[in-house]
Amino acid sequence: MRRALAGGLLLAAALLAGCASSGDQINSGLWHHQAGLWAQAAPRLVDGVPALERQNPADPRLPTAYLALGDMAAAAGRHEVADDNYGRALRAARTYHAGNPTLLRNALVHRGNFLRERGRAAEAIALLSEAEAISAREASVPKVLNAIDLDNLSVAYQAVPDFPQAERLSRRALAVLDTLEQTPAVGSTRGVVLYNAAYGLAEAGRYAEAEALYRQALPLVSKGPDRWRVEVVRKQYAQLLRKMGREAEARTMAGPARD
Repeated sequence: MRRALAGGLLLAAALLAGCASSGDQINSGLWHHQAGLWAQAAPRLVDGVPALERQNPADPRLPTAYLALGDMAAAAGRHEVADDNYGRALRAARTYHAGNPTLLRNALVHRGNFLRERGRAAEAIALLSEAEAISAREASVPKVLNAIDLDNLSVAYQAVPDFPQAERLSRRALAVLDTLEQTPAVGSTRGVVLYNAAYGLAEAGRYAEAEALYRQALPLVSKGPDRWRVEVVRKQYAQLLRKMGREAEARTMAGPARD
């Protein structure tokens, strides 16, 4: 099964001091979610979000809180709940925060990627295209996020499938990255883009080109903080090697990751 390597989404919550207990719950819930402590985040957000929405539906924390609830529901396989929360995040961002490009982009990206993962690629493309347009034009949005948005859109086009358009978008993402200072974070993002492009080329039967990109992606992803990304790249590279009749190399590639 495909697992796309989504890049970071810059979930910048506006942690404003709240006078009500619901605001404190939201602040605490978002902090725990960002720290990966989802068991602690969920009850705080489940309790705090409805109360805060009743008190102040325009509170800038609400779109991010709904995204967090969507993330946790999706990870638990509660897809209808996730869909509802992502939809609420996007509606709140459009209704109250259309002038905040970060909040609107984040909501579009999360819902778009969720829809793509659920097999609704056409709907995903519309949302991810809107997100990419925001990150391309807004100076307040870091340009590395525009590369990520182009990559997300490329993956969605692979799912249609429209491999030529997916390849064009991957090239644009890499071109954006070429213009940035080559920090470790930018290098890791480049690895994600190369991996996703390699997957698309493999699906299109262009094995030699796919292998070349997998070779470039693996060391870049290996320098990043997320070991699961390394395992995904190695697994897909191994599958490609098997398709090419190189079983011994595939077994080595699929083995435990080396530091």
